[in-house]
Amino acid sequence: MARPTAPAASSTDARLDQITQVLRLMLETQKTHTEMLAQVIEAATPTAESSLEGAMRSVAVALRDQTNALVRVQEKLGGLGVEIEAGVVRGMNAALGIDPDASDPLASRAGAGPSPSPSAGER
Repeated sequence: MARPTAPAASSTDARLDQITQVLRLMLETQKTHTEMLAQVIEAATPTAESSLEGAMRSVAVALRDQTNALVRVQEKLGGLGVEIEAGVVRGMNAALGIDPDASDPLASRAGAGPSPSPSAGER
């Protein structure tokens, strides 16, 4: 079995870094939403000091920031499926000993396995 090459490992590390960054952004989103809800609940509680207008303004700003963060998450995740598919294909080619740059990918396996059985006319 062929071992992965260093570029494949660094590619995997890069993907893992992207996924980690996306998860961090999601956690930040959840934290921000929790803070916003706490502000809304606090502002909705009738007291002389509460300012619903100010709280709603800060909620709107936070929502705009979170929308921008979610757009960045979508951009990062957008091409991840295609990259994973390409990585799987490269891994399968390496495991099977197929040269993806050859005009006939199966030609690179010639002599790698048992010879085919002769046809009836060749016996």
